[in-house]
Amino acid sequence: MKQNIYTIGLKQRVTSPVVFLLTVVCLLMSSCGDFLEEESQSEVIPKTTEDFSEFLIGNAYPDNYNPDFSFISMLDDDCAPDFQSTYWDNNAGGYINSFINSMETLQYAAYYQWQPYMCDENGYGDKVEAVENAYKGFYKKIMGCNAVLDNIDDALGNQENKDRVKAEALAIRSLMYFQLVNLFGEPYNYNKEALGVPLKTNANLSDEGIARATVREVYEDLIVPGLVEAARLMDPLEYVKSNYRINQPAIHIILSRVYLFMDKYDECIAEVKKALKQSSLSDMSQIDPYSLPYGYNPYDYGNPEVLWMFGPGTRVESSSYRCGRFATDLIMLFDQMNDIRYNLFGFPTDNWGVFKKVYGNSALCQTIRVAEAYLNKAEAEALSGKGGDALNDLNTFCKSRIKGYTDRNLSGNELLQTIRNERRKEFCYEGYRWFDLRRYGMPAITHEFLYDEGGQHYVFTLNEKDPMYTLPLPNALLENNRSLQQSENRNMSERQSVVKNN
Repeated sequence: MKQNIYTIGLKQRVTSPVVFLLTVVCLLMSSCGDFLEEESQSEVIPKTTEDFSEFLIGNAYPDNYNPDFSFISMLDDDCAPDFQSTYWDNNAGGYINSFINSMETLQYAAYYQWQPYMCDENGYGDKVEAVENAYKGFYKKIMGCNAVLDNIDDALGNQENKDRVKAEALAIRSLMYFQLVNLFGEPYNYNKEALGVPLKTNANLSDEGIARATVREVYEDLIVPGLVEAARLMDPLEYVKSNYRINQPAIHIILSRVYLFMDKYDECIAEVKKALKQSSLSDMSQIDPYSLPYGYNPYDYGNPEVLWMFGPGTRVESSSYRCGRFATDLIMLFDQMNDIRYNLFGFPTDNWGVFKKVYGNSALCQTIRVAEAYLNKAEAEALSGKGGDALNDLNTFCKSRIKGYTDRNLSGNELLQTIRNERRKEFCYEGYRWFDLRRYGMPAITHEFLYDEGGQHYVFTLNEKDPMYTLPLPNALLENNRSLQQSENRNMSERQSVVKNN
């Protein structure tokens, strides 16, 4: 038996909306937690708003491991190969390039080369499950949100607490769908009628398969209404920060991001203004990065600019593809003497990636912070003819990151590109860049690859508006949900390389 949105097996149906079967809660989601009162051997029933609130933390909020979509760090233009590292090989009697035919190189090669089979196979031709597991992971969290939303109105507790729990569930579900549809659906501002992802809005299990909704339906019928309602419910409540739960300004910033992706610039600006009533930028320009401990994370709750922390890291821990170290186009954007982020993120000395931005599965790594509010607003202003306002926001933001910064006078395309460059720097390796490139018009990207020691460098190109800017579904998902329709790009021929001209 299967739950047909994703490849997970649960046979039993939910027959009463107030009852969560123990198998659903414990097997589909995660451990139940002590708050669930066991009514029998087969079912448990959360009763109070506190019960549902704890259920959200364990089963709906993105955690250290899930949903993991870090494979997107292999796709964008901030990822580059490490052709420099070597290791000693006794058989060869000398040092060998670490990139050539290494396990890490081939494990991620299909992503790095944008191959149409990358969601199913690695460079060895072996089955991979990273994308499949990400898809499942998103729907596990969505199912947790749905379980709460189905039942919170009947919970014991006052209305304020019900509203807070409902707002959290709505906002988290919207964020999960936003990330999902930007992985598997075409950009909203390019083709909103393209296939998106299945919409599941209740916790009932069913043997019936669920077809993919359009990108427009995912945005307009779920993501936006969910965030708008979450804000309406949450805004009148007490503002609580630094407790790993989503709050008022974080909801408004996420909604501003969604509106920016939809080219709804006035709405984006309005949401940022709401967020800034309860938050402000931190002046990081005076930090001495050399006085900080190794591995210091500038974007955790120790920074008052951070409004919410959640979810696992968004970049693969790979020594073959060094996110940061060799991505020269990104590094050249920094004022290396005065931009505090250049040293704070570890660019000058890092041999393993941007180590001072937390990554991996050891901690919550994603954040919603005030920097995004300023950059969302500035970009929306630049795109809607409010160049003066955009310049003011850009200059304000840069002063908080660049020592000795003096206001610049920019306009038109130069202003817009500078805002987008700041976004690229500020959010590098946090899961933003791939999604941003998609809404920027899907520009061409090249990645170099090396097959043989001392051999030719080969170039793989993701063309402008390339179909592989949208990920195909893993084929295993279609085997378990016959209603799913595969994206046409899965049938593309293997992507070929060309020899680099020296």
